[in-house]
Amino acid sequence: MTPSMDAVRVEEIAEKGETFVALTSAQAAELQSLKFCRVSPTPTSGVWRVTDVTRVGVVGIDDVRLMVRPKTPLRSLIFMASHAGVQADVSHTSFEFEAEDDLPAALASALLSALENATSRGLLKGYVPVEETGTVIRGRWDIARQLKARPGIPVPVELTYDDYTEDVPENRIVKAAVRALTRLEQLPRGIVRELGPLLSLFSEVSDLRADGPIVLPPETRLNGHYQPALRLSKWIIEASSWAHAEGSRGGSTFLLNVAKVYEDFVGSVLRSALKPEGFDVDLQVSDWRLDADGQVRMRPDIVISRNGDVVTVADTKYKVWGESDGSPPNADVYQALAYAVTADVPEVHLLYVSGDVEPRRYRISATGTTVVAHSVDVSGSPEELVQRIGELGRRLVVGNLHDITSLSTA
Repeated sequence: MTPSMDAVRVEEIAEKGETFVALTSAQAAELQSLKFCRVSPTPTSGVWRVTDVTRVGVVGIDDVRLMVRPKTPLRSLIFMASHAGVQADVSHTSFEFEAEDDLPAALASALLSALENATSRGLLKGYVPVEETGTVIRGRWDIARQLKARPGIPVPVELTYDDYTEDVPENRIVKAAVRALTRLEQLPRGIVRELGPLLSLFSEVSDLRADGPIVLPPETRLNGHYQPALRLSKWIIEASSWAHAEGSRGGSTFLLNVAKVYEDFVGSVLRSALKPEGFDVDLQVSDWRLDADGQVRMRPDIVISRNGDVVTVADTKYKVWGESDGSPPNADVYQALAYAVTADVPEVHLLYVSGDVEPRRYRISATGTTVVAHSVDVSGSPEELVQRIGELGRRLVVGNLHDITSLSTA
């Protein structure tokens, strides 16, 4: 039986550092099984230490709700999750969710606003290939399928045609996100009241069937107005399904991979900012190998190239790093050095989430490589955030180019 909200005990977990939480042994074991944090006992019976948190949101275990609030400002986080790339019009982004003080409610409110804009002229429609069996010819007679299904029998006929319908991938993804939100227990009643009628809007849309990560349809002129809603839907679905796949029992567990949101956002803005300058930005490159035999695989977050030649490599780190933190973690520097050696570039970059800290340069004498650590300020307005990342992109490429006269100074 689901406990009433009056009987629920709410505890907050810090995204950084350590938090001490009162849990039973069974609750601590279930929290550990979700694999997004480390749970260890303390000398005090019934009190557990929670560290190494990798996701944010809420976890419901019996009568306990564990809230993991993001260190990133909520306004910035929702914008990063909804940002749609080159054609995103940040000046018209709505932030009605600011009144909400927890992540699931903020994402739900942002999705409602994005869907209001996306569906103001009705649901998106498109042509979908349909295969059916009938007695009246429409579309194309699929002779190969006819011979396979019923050789020598002319009727019924196997047909293939394109149907203009609302049952397109974009609407399936959005419908799945709305349905996932309706299952959350802790959403404000006002948001829940809006979700029900919205779900009925997609009554003619079939359910989404996805066994792995959500792959968004390519952006086109026809679905451009859907992009913010689609990106928010993607994160909502994954925040819900990931926790349940890991064994969560209740409908109140919602865990978002903020590091991936940050990585996708930075990569998207860098691609938009550098493309006019003649640079290509590839994300999550999977075919790199460190050793000659190709057994040590690497997957750099961001690879910037021009005319087919790699200019520099950058890795996003969803870690706070600032003036009082000393040098970056050794493992991060080693990783960056491996990218530099493989790409044969003199300079590589680590992009940390933090405040206004000047970049620090670490020159590796053995290889002549320079690892530059940056702190990316993700506060401020959406326009400021996009501009800040764009300016960072120009600094990334300038350090590795001998001829930079073609770069814009804007």
